[in-house]
Amino acid sequence: MTEASPVTRERRHLLLRLGLLVALGLPVSVHAEEDSAGAPNDEAKSDTDDDDTLSKYRTPFPVLTERTIGTASQPVEFSWRRTKAQLGASGSHLFELNNFDSYRAGAIGRFPTNGSIFEIGLHYVWVWDTFSSEQLGFTPYRQPGRPWRIELDATVGIPVAEGVVTTTPRWFPAAQMVLMLYAGVRYSWYPGSTEGMKLGQRVAALVSPVVTPTELTKLDERRLTAMQIDPERWGPLVGIGNDIYFAQGLFVSPRLMVAVPLLAPVTGSDLRWWGDASVAVGVAF
Repeated sequence: MTEASPVTRERRHLLLRLGLLVALGLPVSVHAEEDSAGAPNDEAKSDTDDDDTLSKYRTPFPVLTERTIGTASQPVEFSWRRTKAQLGASGSHLFELNNFDSYRAGAIGRFPTNGSIFEIGLHYVWVWDTFSSEQLGFTPYRQPGRPWRIELDATVGIPVAEGVVTTTPRWFPAAQMVLMLYAGVRYSWYPGSTEGMKLGQRVAALVSPVVTPTELTKLDERRLTAMQIDPERWGPLVGIGNDIYFAQGLFVSPRLMVAVPLLAPVTGSDLRWWGDASVAVGVAF
């Protein structure tokens, strides 16, 4: 015979107890049923308590959908903001609204700072006669202009839009294009114009916003025939341009700057709304 399992023996003992109680006429209370019935109630009570405890931490799904669940990265072909310095060569054509031809060539240094870019430039300016200015030289009329000189620029660029662009032809690499707004100041230095001055006079002349009468006398020998030398030495400019960066760090920066005659009432300048169309080519480190 096989031995009965513990569950079977427990049931037999329960039946014997029930039979004995019925035979003696004693009340019967089925604790097993109460236990079995009570267990689910206790579990239900426990689940309810858990729901009440966690309810204050629950957030409705519509609220979750309105929250930020992630961030999207911006595609970048070249991260110009992380560069320490950018060096390049620059050339430009001046439109001074006169009959003279003026071209600039020189070098620039660019330094990104906090999302913007600070630029300094040093250029030499060549000035030539044209057929019109030569003809004007035979008349008593003169036009405001500036003879050959060296110019120092300090400019700040602020990006207003940028992104990765594809080019034509298709085999040309993609580039990072940055639309920039520029504002700066330009200083004109005429070499040799302060000869014969004392040291204090030279320093005062170099920081003056206008060319001094002594300098104008020196420059009269250098001016072109139909030119009346404009006395402004410092001039503010504003402009717009595109900085185009390639993955290797090379960049091209065409731009258009316009002079703002803020200092004209002080300097007496007759060159007011003139322009400068330039392009710079260089490498970023």
